[in-house]
Amino acid sequence: MKPLLFGHRGSRGLSPENTLPSFRLGISYGVDGIELDVHLSKDGKLVVMHDDAVDRTTDGHGKISDMTFEQISRLDAGIKSGTQWRGTAVPLLSDVFEEFGSNIKYKVELKHSSKVYPGIEKELLEEIERYSVKDRVQVISFDFDSLKNVREMDGDIELGIIIFGKPGWFVDIARKLNAGWIQAFYGLVFPEDVKIAHENNLKIGVWTPDDEEEIKRYYEMGVDDITSDLPNLLAKIAKSRQKF
Repeated sequence: MKPLLFGHRGSRGLSPENTLPSFRLGISYGVDGIELDVHLSKDGKLVVMHDDAVDRTTDGHGKISDMTFEQISRLDAGIKSGTQWRGTAVPLLSDVFEEFGSNIKYKVELKHSSKVYPGIEKELLEEIERYSVKDRVQVISFDFDSLKNVREMDGDIELGIIIFGKPGWFVDIARKLNAGWIQAFYGLVFPEDVKIAHENNLKIGVWTPDDEEEIKRYYEMGVDDITSDLPNLLAKIAKSRQKF
């Protein structure tokens, strides 16, 4: 069975990450879905951005939690990726769901729990319900407190723990959270790790292999999904494998 394929932050290696143009480009290659990150603005909006602050990816400065979305919406999230992307806006999660709906799959990464962003899990679940995409969403996080909060609010939404370490170390945590997925840094995943996950009725994904031979290797290992900055490369490999 072939793995599900996801564009990391849309198409991070090809366009301004975590923006609508990046998601459109990633999806245009025919991947199964997109991975994106969410924070909570000062006025309680689910903002799609990787970092806690806007500095790296926009022409602005400051922490998302200290800014209203009206302030964030005035920033240019494309100019640092090249003048051809000038004027690209920072999206809300609702903008993404509004545009793509149930046509694709989503990995939504919660960057922090309610300890940092009060009520973020509740807001996320309400947004998912509002756009009827629950069966298309996997909620993922390095912050296991956040996943615990989500699980307590929703007993069956798909969850994935993100890890930077050997998957076998985290099996018990995944079970405790009733999370069906381990999302692991690709460089630390080997065939025995895939075997351990599957023996424990867990699915395993790898994030950010961006080299053709590496991606092929994970196909051979039998991982359940692959998330890459280069969805065009994922599509190329998927197409080549259909010939066999």
